[in-house]
Parts: sequence; C-alpha cells; structure tokens
Amino acid sequence: MVPRRELVSIVLPVYNEAATLSQLIERLDRVMRTMSGRYTFEFVLVDDGSVDETLDTARHLAAVDDRIKVVALRRNYGQTAALQVGFDHADGDVVISMDADLQHFPEDIPAFLDRIEQGYDVVCGWRSDRREGLARRWPSKAANWLVRKLTGLTVHDVGTTFRAYRGDVVRQLRLLGEHHRFIPVLAKNLGATITEVEIKNIERPVGNSNYGLSRTLNVLLDIVFLVFYVKYLDRPIRVFGRLALACFGLAAIILAVLGFLTIAYHVAAVRERSGWFLLALVLLVSGVQFLLFGLVSEVVVRMYFYPGQAKPYLVRSISRSGVSSGIVPGERSESRGIVPSEPGESIGLAPSERSEAGAPR
Repeated sequence: MVPRRELVSIVLPVYNEAATLSQLIERLDRVMRTMSGRYTFEFVLVDDGSVDETLDTARHLAAVDDRIKVVALRRNYGQTAALQVGFDHADGDVVISMDADLQHFPEDIPAFLDRIEQGYDVVCGWRSDRREGLARRWPSKAANWLVRKLTGLTVHDVGTTFRAYRGDVVRQLRLLGEHHRFIPVLAKNLGATITEVEIKNIERPVGNSNYGLSRTLNVLLDIVFLVFYVKYLDRPIRVFGRLALACFGLAAIILAVLGFLTIAYHVAAVRERSGWFLLALVLLVSGVQFLLFGLVSEVVVRMYFYPGQAKPYLVRSISRSGVSSGIVPGERSESRGIVPSEPGESIGLAPSERSEAGAPR
C-alpha cells in the first residue's frame, strides 16, 4: 500500500505583485518537484484588492495549474485579513505562509518541513542577516526583544510571515487588526510547540515597502493588547484591580502627608496645597472607576466563555404523578452570573480552551 502523501498549502497574500508573481510560482514549482515524493502541494493566492494586473495574472496561472487556488477580496483589507482568508481556504495538513514579493526564498521551504516532521507545530523563519535599512531593522529588533520579555517566547523573529504550521493549529487561529506579526505568541497560547529556522532575506526587488517608523507606535499598542489577551483575558480583574490599588495607594500617601502637615505644623494643607488635594481626589475616583471596570469585565468574560448557560433561578426538585425526584439528571444548577464547574470544567479557562469548555452541553 502506497503511504499517503501529506498536503502542504502555500498561502500567499498578494497586493500589487503582478511583476513578481509568475517568477515566484515558477520558483515554487521547482522546489515542489524536488519534494513530490513526500508531499502534494496547493497554492492559495489571496488577492488583497490589487489595483494592477495581479488578479489577472493569478487567474491566468490558476487556469494552467490546478494546484493554484485564487481568492479575490472585494477591497484591500490588509495583510492580517488576507492571511486569515488564506488559512480559511487552505486544506493542507501543513500550511506555509510567505510573502509574494520575492523577499522570502521558496528554496527555504524544505527546512521548514523538516522541522515539522520533527514534531513541531509551528516553525518560524528567522532573518538572522537582515538586509533592509536601519529604519526597519532597529524598530523590528526592539519589538522582538519586547515581545520575548513580555510573553516568554524564545524565537528571535516574531515579525516575519514566513512560517510553517500544522493544519490543526492554524485552523484555530483567529486574526484581527494587524496581529499577523504575533501569530507565534497566539500559537503558543494554544499550546503549540514552536521552533525556528534561519532564512535568507534581501531587500524587496520590485516596488517599495509599506513599512516604516510610522508603524512603530501601532506595533507597541498591539503588544499591549497582546499581553492582556494572552495573560489576562480570563481574569481582567487582575489588571484593573492592580491599577485601582495603585491609585488608592497614591491617594492615601498624598492625603496622609497633607494630614501630617495639618496636624504637626498647623498648616491649612488643603487650601495651601490644593493641587495635591485635587490630585488625591482624582486618584480616588480613578481607582473606583478601575475597580468597577474590572468587575464589569469579569461579568462580560463569563458571558463570553459561557454564553446562554446562566439561569436566574435554582430548582430544588421536580414532582410528577407518582414520582418525586431531585433535580433531573443533566440539569445544571445555575444561578445568575455563576456557573458551577463539572468534572473536566473550570471557570475562567484560557482562550485556547474556549472551543472545548465554552460549548453548551
């Protein structure tokens, strides 16, 4: 019996890549032929609202190669959305994402597949010798360092889209905004095993890069959200409660100092130090707001993980003609806002366990 060859899906978001697309597919084809005994391949081209001849070129290539699947979006949604579309339409046991501008070398794909065969769930490319200008390299290095420190991820290069994934992992990803940069962090949160391989990297041969220093602030804001999503999504009170305690603590220190000045030196501290007194009041109000926001967030999180399960009542027993029994087997004793746990369940699961524990039983 001939062993089944795994299907590898190559996902290629394309935007105004008419000048490089044919060459890319030609190079991919040469690489795929060297591995045809181990794998079968498909190419998922996602046109992200190109305004040049990219879509026509992609459709022409698909007409002569049945391995190519072209998905055309109605407008330009951005790289994250294009990648998500590609993942949704990829049927492979292994999914590889890469750019279509020839900065990523198809010749590196066998190294990714070798690591997948070793048992890893996600393999990230590492641009160890980057050839872009300083305006791209330095912010990227700073962001990678910050992500590693805040999330515990060990890969050197979080930003590149040249990665390989097991199909079951990539189909659990849900990408929004510009979070394609942080797929390794999201995959780690799903329990995936992650490694990296060094890849070649060159300046974009055709066209101009859309990245620059202007995106650095957006990346920093995304990192803030990422840390909250990974560490505190199921326990938001830990964040807002700490902020509330910090505000209360600072307000207490200011008020204590003002009280000491009033008692020890008979100074009308509230009148003569009114700015500090007002700051203390603002901190107290902010602390209350943070605390209330944390409590509301906790309620919302429970509604998110356990939709439609809570009931505003408890049943003591059910009586029928000639029969008196306790609660009907399978009926959950639920009260408003509280969902008792069953064997195998727990309240406040991580996002990666949502699909298993969050479904109504």
